[in-house]
Amino acid sequence: MLTVVDAVTTHRACPCDCFANLSLAERTTGIRAVYTLDDALRGWGFTPIYDVHGDRLWREAQQRNDDTYRAVAVRFGECIYRRLVGSLLHECIHAVCGDVTKANYGVLFGLPYGVPTDVPESDEEAYLDTFNFGEARAWVGVWILGRRMFGLDWDLRTARDIGTYCFVGGNALVPPVAGFRSVAHIDRQHHPERYYARGRKIEERARSWFLADHNLDDVVRRITEAAAIGEKKRPRKYPDPAAIATAPPKKIGRNEPCVCGSAQKFKDCCAERETLAHFLPSISR
Repeated sequence: MLTVVDAVTTHRACPCDCFANLSLAERTTGIRAVYTLDDALRGWGFTPIYDVHGDRLWREAQQRNDDTYRAVAVRFGECIYRRLVGSLLHECIHAVCGDVTKANYGVLFGLPYGVPTDVPESDEEAYLDTFNFGEARAWVGVWILGRRMFGLDWDLRTARDIGTYCFVGGNALVPPVAGFRSVAHIDRQHHPERYYARGRKIEERARSWFLADHNLDDVVRRITEAAAIGEKKRPRKYPDPAAIATAPPKKIGRNEPCVCGSAQKFKDCCAERETLAHFLPSISR
């Protein structure tokens, strides 16, 4: 399993071309942020997964419904600046808003597209609102927290351009894990108008949460405290952020796996499509 040092020292060129589009000072700050957020997750007792397809390992744990699982997939593709920082911020917000003594911050593995079988169908929407609001905070908070904690005034990105929500009232079904019942939900791909309208509404509610009752201050404080614990437990001395930010990424070969994470060869994927639309900045401001 790759460590944070492995991730930032062996990466290939990313589709958003951060090395060219960000200044040295911005890249240095980005690496420093990666270190701090990695420290925070480890300070809470989680193990960040930096393998490019680490989300597959998480999905395997999800299917097992493993309540002892303490790993967190944080890397999606080669980008170690915009996307890795955004993903780490996303996970840290989930941790702060959840229960760090439990696997997946206390979010049940059967969510979001299923509910426990003992939840009445009439209560599905209310039951899922807690999850949806938590996801919305983790999604919109990426840019808010990045700017507050690290002064990052450039676009950060998560795995998608909107949060992963389960809105009751559609016709999409996902096979449930044991002990859960599938929820008929609005699918983002087939009914984007309905999905995005409801998603943006709950994200506005989440954005207001950060601006009220010193919530942002509390999030920053708890991440900072966890990072201080994690820093003391670093398994090795981390390279200087400026040195990492100075080193250019490896150029991707045409026959290597594509940097977008599709598992196809680069020549058959992004190089052929000549489009990076799925890497556009997330609208989290």
